[in-house]
Amino acid sequence: MTPSRFRILSVLGLSVLLASAANAGDLADVKSRGKLIMLTFPAVEDPFVAVNVDAMRAAGLKLADMKDPEHFSGVDVDLIKGFAKSLGVSLEISPQTGGYGELLPALLAQKGDLVASRLTVTPKRQEAADFSAPYFSQWAVAAVKPGSRLKTVEDLKGKRVAVMRGSSQYEFLNAMNLNPEIRLTGFNMESYTAVLEGQSDYALMDSRAAVGEPVSAQFAELKVGVRVHRSDQGVMLRKGSDLKAAIDAYIEGLRTSGELEKILSKYGQGSAKP
Repeated sequence: MTPSRFRILSVLGLSVLLASAANAGDLADVKSRGKLIMLTFPAVEDPFVAVNVDAMRAAGLKLADMKDPEHFSGVDVDLIKGFAKSLGVSLEISPQTGGYGELLPALLAQKGDLVASRLTVTPKRQEAADFSAPYFSQWAVAAVKPGSRLKTVEDLKGKRVAVMRGSSQYEFLNAMNLNPEIRLTGFNMESYTAVLEGQSDYALMDSRAAVGEPVSAQFAELKVGVRVHRSDQGVMLRKGSDLKAAIDAYIEGLRTSGELEKILSKYGQGSAKP
């Protein structure tokens, strides 16, 4: 190995070590500033992270400027609000408005301490970040109009699909060799509308519903045509972050006490149907 190549590798190795050391001190940073910053991609009337549009209009703010957790609601908001309280700090929400693909880069750029945004644990995301223990499981499904003949994964080959850019569904779609005609959307509602209006044959969406049932209360006009794969949802953290042990312990405490089920049920996501 040449001296110059050795110096380059040494610098890279040092950079990795320094980054890991910095991430290992995330908990101390949060406590010293007295604030936990949650990165998220909110929506309207979403059961996991929804923004209060009326509050946004009353304050005359853009979505990116909404920071008060009281102006948001949902499973992820309650979960991280409680976690922040357990650490003895306040919570600040930092909305990312460019889609799910913006969340990991924002986390790695130190714009927040963690990501809670109905985020599915995927192999690609795990290459760059750590995840908490899963706190919710569901299915990625092919959402179709009633009467659709799409009933198996094989039936999805070559069909028109609406899927959110940067989403876990898009990542899995690329690995399924379906040769689809892809329509990239910015929100689930856009994917939903594309199917209703006949612009796509199906939409890839998350759901806990059984095959043949409405995808959700929010997307009731589409039904689950095919369950594509099961997915687990977790909180995303920087590699090596010592916040992982803290939030894993917190989630386990909620699960053991039954409080996690109460939070999920509050937003219609519990084991019992709403």
